[in-house]
Amino acid sequence: MKRFLIASAVLFITALVWNTLVHLVLLKEANLVKQDLKRNDFSDMLWLSLILTAGISCLFVWGYSRFAKNGSLREGILFGLFFVLTAGLLVDLNQYILYTIPAFLAFKWFLGGVVEFILYGIIVSKLYFITSNKRQA
Repeated sequence: MKRFLIASAVLFITALVWNTLVHLVLLKEANLVKQDLKRNDFSDMLWLSLILTAGISCLFVWGYSRFAKNGSLREGILFGLFFVLTAGLLVDLNQYILYTIPAFLAFKWFLGGVVEFILYGIIVSKLYFITSNKRQA
């Protein structure tokens, strides 16, 4: 449980930093296309966004802990790829289908997700490896 909580907390912080960098800096201009779709009361919903981010972080760690066999870096990267393919279909492609956003924007979101979830996989595999070795020593 301790490994789960530590890894989830680290991913939550990583997600906040990563998504701030990607959406408010790197894709700031590209994201202007969807400005009209944004909720007027978004600042009132920020708490829900934080809960969603925490939930995704926990789900990622839980999934990794259930499916990783030896906690290797390779497994972390592969799980990150699996997760991003699932999330990419559920989120990026679905938003492209539902809303009148350019395909390049959905593709940029997807590429950002590839890097993000591979990074998560690397982090979780390292955290699980470190905490497993400490426990075995």
